[in-house]
Amino acid sequence: MIKKITSHTSILIIVFYLIAQFLPVFIISAAPKDFQTEASIYGTIVSFSLGAIAMLILNRKSTIRNSLTLSPSLPLKSILYWGIIVGIPLVLLAQYIANIIEILVLGLPIDSANTQNILVIVESYPIYMIIVSIMGPIMEEFVFRKVIFGSLYDLTGGIGAAVISSLIFAFMHFDGHILLYSAMAFVFCFLYSKTKNIATSIIAHVAMNTIVLLASFLQ
Repeated sequence: MIKKITSHTSILIIVFYLIAQFLPVFIISAAPKDFQTEASIYGTIVSFSLGAIAMLILNRKSTIRNSLTLSPSLPLKSILYWGIIVGIPLVLLAQYIANIIEILVLGLPIDSANTQNILVIVESYPIYMIIVSIMGPIMEEFVFRKVIFGSLYDLTGGIGAAVISSLIFAFMHFDGHILLYSAMAFVFCFLYSKTKNIATSIIAHVAMNTIVLLASFLQ
């Protein structure tokens, strides 16, 4: 039974995601009281890094089967084009428009509490950028696009799958900016479905997080 379960890439990806999220909690609880902050920071870095690496390895021999994974991927040149030239401006535009709507229509604050908390951590521990810019986006793309969006794609169609997976992605950030995160996730779904390669949305996601982070420090 266990062998059968572990043969499914999608299940293993979810398992590694959950482990990466909750492992730091156990690390903190085991750390001396005076070092719990450091335990939280470095524990998260280790757990997220291991989670992202595990997902990249699993993807090489993926058992996920749907219309997206069974369709031929666009060549590397096209993946880079859609991920960088198209993806980055598109996701930044989606973020900007969603932010304007949230401020003017919904009355939400301009700053995301999630982003502000991350900035505080990165300012004190610059090495934490590896989580925000690389490891976090890699894991999120595998979970929310490769697994959730991909699993729903044949059941609800591309738009339905994008809406559902994007809303789940947004709610998982726990800071109220549902439209903002959903808009970005919708773009990532589009990039993945367009190229049939998860590397495209990973490239755009990594670039966007890095740009936002650096821009915040330059203000």
